[in-house]
Amino acid sequence: MQKKQQFAEIENSNMIGLNDQDFSPPALLKFWEIDNLFKCPVAGMCLTFSEQKQLLKKSGIPIKKLSSFEIHETLVASSENENRLSVKVTNLLHRKFGKEAASLLELGQKEFMAHWAEIFETGDYMHVLWAAATRPGLPIECKTGIFGAVHMSMHYNAKQNGKIKQKLFAREEELNAARRYVKEANRTRRTLQKENNCLVRKQTDLTTKIACMEIEKTKFEEKLAISESCRLATGFEQENRCLQEEIDALSEKFKEKEEQTASLKKENAWLFAELERQKESNRHFGMESRKIIKEAFKLNDCDASCPAFDLCQKRILLVGGITRIKSLYRQLIEDSGGIFEYHDGYMQKGVKKLENSLRRADMILCPVNCNSHAACSIVKNLGKKYDKPVHMLANSSLNVISQTIRNSHQSMAAV
Repeated sequence: MQKKQQFAEIENSNMIGLNDQDFSPPALLKFWEIDNLFKCPVAGMCLTFSEQKQLLKKSGIPIKKLSSFEIHETLVASSENENRLSVKVTNLLHRKFGKEAASLLELGQKEFMAHWAEIFETGDYMHVLWAAATRPGLPIECKTGIFGAVHMSMHYNAKQNGKIKQKLFAREEELNAARRYVKEANRTRRTLQKENNCLVRKQTDLTTKIACMEIEKTKFEEKLAISESCRLATGFEQENRCLQEEIDALSEKFKEKEEQTASLKKENAWLFAELERQKESNRHFGMESRKIIKEAFKLNDCDASCPAFDLCQKRILLVGGITRIKSLYRQLIEDSGGIFEYHDGYMQKGVKKLENSLRRADMILCPVNCNSHAACSIVKNLGKKYDKPVHMLANSSLNVISQTIRNSHQSMAAV
C-alpha cells in the first residue's frame, strides 16, 4: 500500500512523461497493461540491474538504502497503474525491443508460439518475452506456458549454481592435499640433497686418497725394480704385497661408494621428476579453481551487460571466514583491483592487531557465522570508533563476499 501511495503521489505531481516521449507502437500493451504473470519476469529479466536503478533515480525514487530485491519489488509494484515510473519502464523496453515485438505481431498464434520455443532454446529470448507480454489477445494457456518455461529455467540455473559451488569446494580440498604432498616432497628432496652433497664430498676425498696411493704405488714399484736389480727383491716384494692389499681394499671401498652415489643420484632424479609432476598438477588445479570461480560469478550476474567493478586499490579486511579457502578470498579481492588483508577473528591475544588492521582498511567484512558474538561486537565498535564501513555478512561464502563488495561499489558509484 505504501508503494501504491508513493506512485499515486508521483502521478499526481504532474511530472509524468517529463523529458520522455512515448516510443510504444499503438498496437502493443503498456507495462501497466500486461498480464500479472509477466510483470515479475519482465522487470527482472528484460531490464538489467543498472537499468532498474537508473529508472528509479529518474523517477525521483531514492535507491541508496534499497536492496536489489526492493528495487525489483518497486518496479513490479509500479505496474499496477500508469505512473511516472511505469511510463519510463514502458518507454525503455519499447526502445530496446519495440521493433522486434511489433514485427512479431504479424505472426499467428501457432507461428508465434513456435518462434518462442525456438528462441527460448538459445537463451537469448528477452525480446520475445516482451513481445509475448505486450501482445494483445494472447490466450491464457500460451501465457502460462511461456511463464512456466521461464520460471523453471530460473530453478535450473539455481541448481547449476549449487553444483558448481560443490565442485569448487571439492577442487579446493584436492588442491590443499596436493600442496601438502608437494611440501612434504620438497622437504624429502632437500634432505636427500644434503645427503647427496655429503656423499659427493666423501667421494672427492676418496678419489684424492686413491690418487695419492697410486703415486705411492708407482714409487714403490720403482723401488721394487731397483731392489730386484740389486737382488733385494725379497723385502720389497713383501712390502709390495702389503701395499697391493691396501690398494685393493681402497679400490673395493671406492667401488662401493661409487655404487652408493649412483643409487642416490638415481633416487634424486626420480624425486626431481616427481616434483615437476606435482608442480604441473598444482598448476592444473589452480587453473580449474579460477575457471570455476569465473563460472560461479558469471551465474550471479543479472545480465551480460552489467558493469564490472574495480576496487581501485582499496584495502579490504576480512575478519574470520573459512581459513582453508583464504587463497580464494585473496584471489577474489585482488582480481577486482583491491588489497586483501585477513584476520582470523580470534581475540585471545587482544584486539590490538585487529584494531591496527581495521584502521588501515577501507572496508571491513565480518561473517557472523564464523565469529563469536564478542568478536562481532568488537568489530562493530571499532568500525564506529574509526568511522569505517563494516558489513556484517550472513555467511563467509565467496558468493556473499563478492555480492557485498559489488553492492557497496555500486552504491558508492551511484552517490
